[in-house]
Amino acid sequence: MNTGLPRVSIGMPIYNEEKHLRTALDSLLAQDYADFELIISDNASEDATQQICLEYATRDARIRYYRNETNLGATENFNRAFRLSSGEYFMWAGGHDVWAPTYLSRCLEVLESDATIVQCNSVAQYMSQDGKEFGRTVHQIDTRRHGLFVRANLALWQPSAFLAYALLRSSALRQTRLMCRVLGPDLLVGFELSLLGPTAIVPEPLFFMRDNRGESSRPITRAQAMAGFHDRLYPRGTTPVGRFGWVKYLVEEMRAVMRAPLSWGQRIVLMGSIPPAYFIFFNFRPYLPQGIRSTFRRLLTSYLNSPHN
Repeated sequence: MNTGLPRVSIGMPIYNEEKHLRTALDSLLAQDYADFELIISDNASEDATQQICLEYATRDARIRYYRNETNLGATENFNRAFRLSSGEYFMWAGGHDVWAPTYLSRCLEVLESDATIVQCNSVAQYMSQDGKEFGRTVHQIDTRRHGLFVRANLALWQPSAFLAYALLRSSALRQTRLMCRVLGPDLLVGFELSLLGPTAIVPEPLFFMRDNRGESSRPITRAQAMAGFHDRLYPRGTTPVGRFGWVKYLVEEMRAVMRAPLSWGQRIVLMGSIPPAYFIFFNFRPYLPQGIRSTFRRLLTSYLNSPHN
């Protein structure tokens, strides 16, 4: 039955994105799958973002523009974009990133082929600010062949911020707490989703993440990418969590396990996985050389994505 609602909702939470906003909007509006709504939640931008959005909204009826009277903070702006959506599928989109024209159709095809899949992304790639150079490719792990404990531990030990921008099943996202007031809320959402079902990865780069800081035309390093993501999440150098932010993250991981539709046996086993993963990932891992971390992730990804697993 045709309800008149779009099949896919794209939520774009933005703040002061005038520099690359047109490019991001153009790449979304050029998708070869057209049955979507584009919800823009403007977090009280102080540049020309509003004018650009209104210009595009008058040209394309799929765009719905909302402006917050005051800056709500990035986490709440992300959540607002989702709450305004109506589609069966949902994705967050940055106001400075770029998607290949087939991104939506390829990810949607995968999600519709298997109702157990909760999110689908493509291989992601870093892009220079001017869009002319491409840096490190991020090969994420496809967990369709793996069970609950492998999925959850991958989300604990090898979390990926890129999955925050995957195409998600809205019904699954509603079972999470969305973006919480913790450091790394995107990673926490990824962990919650891993408890609900597998992640699928389209094995080609269709999503290009731009560094929107400074004037560099060179592709950014991983450290720069993480710093830039933190700046985008918490504008003007502030965080919404105050002291003990990482401890709050640990507590929220445990709360996620208790909320998930799991047996008590599964919960007990997963509770035992959280503390060691937490302390190693946030306290020991940052001091490992980048080469070692990259090699480990590449080998782990290759092994878990191989046909025999």
